[in-house]
Amino acid sequence: MSIQEFENKCFKELNFLYSDQEINSLCKYAYQEYFGANWPSEILDKSQEIINEKQELFENYLNQLILGNPYQYIFGYAEFYGLRLKVGEGVLIPRPETEQLVDWVLEDFATQDNLKVLDACCGSGAISIALSKHLESARLTGIDNSEQALEYAIENDKIHQSNLRCIKQDLFNFKPKVKFNIIVSNPPYVRDLEKKEMHLNVLGKEPHAALFVSDNDPLVFYERLRYLFNHYTEDHAVMYLECNQYLKQDLIELYSPQFIVESRDDFRMNFRMLKLSKKQ
Repeated sequence: MSIQEFENKCFKELNFLYSDQEINSLCKYAYQEYFGANWPSEILDKSQEIINEKQELFENYLNQLILGNPYQYIFGYAEFYGLRLKVGEGVLIPRPETEQLVDWVLEDFATQDNLKVLDACCGSGAISIALSKHLESARLTGIDNSEQALEYAIENDKIHQSNLRCIKQDLFNFKPKVKFNIIVSNPPYVRDLEKKEMHLNVLGKEPHAALFVSDNDPLVFYERLRYLFNHYTEDHAVMYLECNQYLKQDLIELYSPQFIVESRDDFRMNFRMLKLSKKQ
């Protein structure tokens, strides 16, 4: 099988699920993964044969994509903030938008020491582990209600030596014994009514509990986070939240006028983040 034949198969078999641009990217991910250091940024000769021992890898990759499996699950990792994090079934794949949430925290706290950080709904540990590389003296606590997700967080912590303390805990029952300087969270925020806008492989494969909230109570996690921010943080604490782009005004009303509220858009120019500071 040549590279061109592989690409032709991908476009033929995946057009029900992905756009041409997405299929092109999925092919490139396969080249990078399976050719490794031998893979140039652009393959000029697509008639080049894929050697026999690699053909099975490419064929399995395509078969897994046809089943709707995200390429990150197939490879077993996702890239996030310059780190390779283990992911798989049962854990949310970290998104590029969330990297901007990490950026915002580091803009404000990169020079401060001995911070106590809570990553609420930590999933794979992506946010905490990324922060740990720049907040070296910070004490990081990650909580999540999913045992599957925490298994990945614990493994990622070991790989990257991030000193992340993982706790299996429902956010709504969490009563920490310490007060935090920072709370950061990417909680479930996609309303059920928005499922029609989402990619089928996300709907079919990624954990719904980490993504969706009821149409009738879409701010339930943010209300609980407000409670934690009020009761379990230091006087000058700050909370950073990833948010639903359609609920900006609802969220601002939830947190104002009690807190100083700042918002930011993501790289797609959609509202995506809030920063909450306590009034002094």
